[in-house]
Amino acid sequence: MDVKTFAAIDVGSYELSMKIFEISPKEKLKEIDHIRHRIDLGTETYTTGKLSHEKVDELCRVLGEYAGIMKSYKVSDYKAYGTSAIREMGNRSIVLEQIKMRTGIRIDVLSNSEQRFLGYKSIAFNSDRFQEIIEKGTAIVDVGGGSIQLSLYDKDNLVT
Repeated sequence: MDVKTFAAIDVGSYELSMKIFEISPKEKLKEIDHIRHRIDLGTETYTTGKLSHEKVDELCRVLGEYAGIMKSYKVSDYKAYGTSAIREMGNRSIVLEQIKMRTGIRIDVLSNSEQRFLGYKSIAFNSDRFQEIIEKGTAIVDVGGGSIQLSLYDKDNLVT
């Protein structure tokens, strides 16, 4: 049986999280671990426009630990995404380069619309009734650490 492991890393405004999955033809997708670390990136980013050296060091330390965990699980592929706290950083390119150099992890920064799209895909993937739900007037509210998004669906269409 061809079982692979995959890691998904979310660099959020107030938390770093990593989920490890086994992917197999038989069971499809199975979560085997979920690691979280509380880190407040949002407060600095939203008040000063950048991330301090101390926060960059902590971020790199934890992501370095995540890289070690991925190695122990023999992860064959991963995706790491940053959301609004990373997106709004004035020193984003420097921080992302530091992370890549110090941990080997490359973080892709999601635009607001990409972040919402992945959220909707997640809801649809985890609910057999998603299609049925969005056929009537439906509001999906996403409350994040650095943003709030309201999306309105009607007759199977995203209205606003």
